[in-house]
Amino acid sequence: MAKYCERANTLRARFHGEDGSTLPLFAVTLMAIVALAFAAIALGLDSKAANNLQNAADSAALAGATAFVAANSPRAEDRLEEARQTALATAQGNAEYVLSNMDIAAISEDAYGQHTEIEVALAFEPANVAAKVLGRNANIALTREAAASTTWGFPLCILALEPTGNGLSTADSTSLSAMNCVIWSNSTGARSMAFSGGDAETKFFCAAGKAPVSGGTQISPRPTEHCDRIPDPLNGLQIPTPGKSVAASLTYAKVQVTANAVALVEMINRAIPRLSLLGSDYDALKTAAQTGTMLPETTADSIANTILGILSGGGKMWLDDHGYYKIGAARGLHILEVAQILGIVDNLPANLIEDDVYFSSPTDTLLPGTYKGLDIYKGHVKMMPGVYHIVDAPLIVRRKATLTGDGVTIILHGRDATFSVTDEARLTLTAPEDGDMAGFALISDPKSIPDGVIPRSRLTGAGKVSMIGTVYLPEQRFSITGDGAADQASPLLQIVANSIDMSKNGGLKIDFDTSETKVPMKILPARQARLLR
Repeated sequence: MAKYCERANTLRARFHGEDGSTLPLFAVTLMAIVALAFAAIALGLDSKAANNLQNAADSAALAGATAFVAANSPRAEDRLEEARQTALATAQGNAEYVLSNMDIAAISEDAYGQHTEIEVALAFEPANVAAKVLGRNANIALTREAAASTTWGFPLCILALEPTGNGLSTADSTSLSAMNCVIWSNSTGARSMAFSGGDAETKFFCAAGKAPVSGGTQISPRPTEHCDRIPDPLNGLQIPTPGKSVAASLTYAKVQVTANAVALVEMINRAIPRLSLLGSDYDALKTAAQTGTMLPETTADSIANTILGILSGGGKMWLDDHGYYKIGAARGLHILEVAQILGIVDNLPANLIEDDVYFSSPTDTLLPGTYKGLDIYKGHVKMMPGVYHIVDAPLIVRRKATLTGDGVTIILHGRDATFSVTDEARLTLTAPEDGDMAGFALISDPKSIPDGVIPRSRLTGAGKVSMIGTVYLPEQRFSITGDGAADQASPLLQIVANSIDMSKNGGLKIDFDTSETKVPMKILPARQARLLR
């Protein structure tokens, strides 16, 4: 019994220490275990809070970038405010705690307001009870950052597809205004864009080649050179084919003139047996007819004056004393009118139309279908909604006539199918709002034009155009010259052509605002948003 008591006393002494107290050792051990447990819990809570904060920051940055892209306003400040408000709402909606600080900024925005980086910095104070147990300040703030890149992409209003030559040019006293959209030339040549007079303004000009500015041109902003080419955004467009039967000659016109250069030369040959009387002017007219190039205005005036001077006596067969055809397909037309219809003469001498009162004629109506050219020379002609195919001959509105169409698409087929608005005439055209051709006002079928041939459509001679929709002339040159002008700013006009040239007093106005029309935009701007970090 004595030995048992002695062993028990020894064990008790070892366990309690010399003074016999066990509490300090037990308390220290327990506190260490509790501290480790709460440290693990605090670390987990902090990690969870940090992850939530990072997710909220990421979501806010991407949501802000997406809002910047989706905003309809062309004003960068409006889009930035939309991005900020959206990012704020997203951050608050995704954070599990009340945010103590939030900073949203748009950085590295380019001069044109297209490319922007949305940066979000968030902070909040987690209610970490475990941290309080450890004596740490539980109100220490956690911060996380995120950034997203966004490209808004302004709409394209003019694109020249010419690969190496002159894609876009202005001269003399022209006026080119394309607001809230961009003008682009794919030409890599030394005169991809060439400005030598007048004034030009858009959101920005971009040339794949050089873009010289001279002649006192007032331009804003200065063109950007060596841009990347833009692939034809409408390449592969499924263009409807014309009907098998071609509509009869238009009853409102005196004559149906087919744009055939050989036929024109033959008319000239028969009209003026003594060709030498025209001298070099005749050679110029004949060459223009054979090649489809334009006569200088001075040459056209000279020919008109020569015709009036030499057509007398019995030496004439086809033309009267004033140069009008008496017989044949062009009966009633002046020789220069025929040349104008064929696109080789721009402006007629004023005396040819000074007594013209055709513009006061009643309105006629056209139905959709296939036409071998249209010569709208008088009155007010209305096109009913639908698709109009113009085959192997020009569509020309002249002599103060008016052609209007609402819900209309005009499709040109063949090298000789061009369109012209001349001599104080007016074309008012609005593309369809729905259907297969929705958004398209005027199309030239590139497959119907031989390789190497670039026909020329033109707006000249005080002709006026008001057009809403897309104009697609990938294998045509579009000229705006004389006093030709789009005198009303279009809220939606996108022009894709081989080249665009403006001279004399020609003008073009675009004020891009798709809220002003229900016609759909066919060439959509590139818009994207992505998370960077």
